[in-house]
Amino acid sequence: MSIIKVNGIEIEVQKKKVKNLHLHVKPDGKAYISMPKYVTLAEAERFAAANLDWILNQQKKFGEKPSKDHYVRRKPELDAKIKALLPKWEAITGLKSTSWHTRYMTSRWGSCIPSKGRVCFNLQLVDKPEECLEYVILHELVHLKCAGHGEDFKNELSRFMPNWKEISNKLK
Repeated sequence: MSIIKVNGIEIEVQKKKVKNLHLHVKPDGKAYISMPKYVTLAEAERFAAANLDWILNQQKKFGEKPSKDHYVRRKPELDAKIKALLPKWEAITGLKSTSWHTRYMTSRWGSCIPSKGRVCFNLQLVDKPEECLEYVILHELVHLKCAGHGEDFKNELSRFMPNWKEISNKLK
């Protein structure tokens, strides 16, 4: 493993059994290059320099996103909102969860285990408008009745929240 510097940015270089040069920027902002064993460090440096704008862009993106700790610290705030809104949506839909919890998730806003009646909400919802939280609560409750995201599921969402598609788009 070696380190190269391009425009003041340190990039960790690792020779691997790969065919091409691969550039990665991790959420902590550190840049990495994986490269074939026959490629020289000078070639890796040229590759990094040619992709410098992309590296800086990725680092900026990761720098703007709050950390997991930010959301963990705000967990009580989200829990209070859910405690107020979940009973409202259970009454509206007639669907009841047996338990719920919050946790930090990277790729979804909520999850549901229909067989156990448990729902889970992403801590990142604390930064979203209340209507988005209400949509995710409804979404997970409907999963207690309808598996998957088929027509039955969509019809149930539309029955209780006709504008669910617009709200769902705000989460993207």
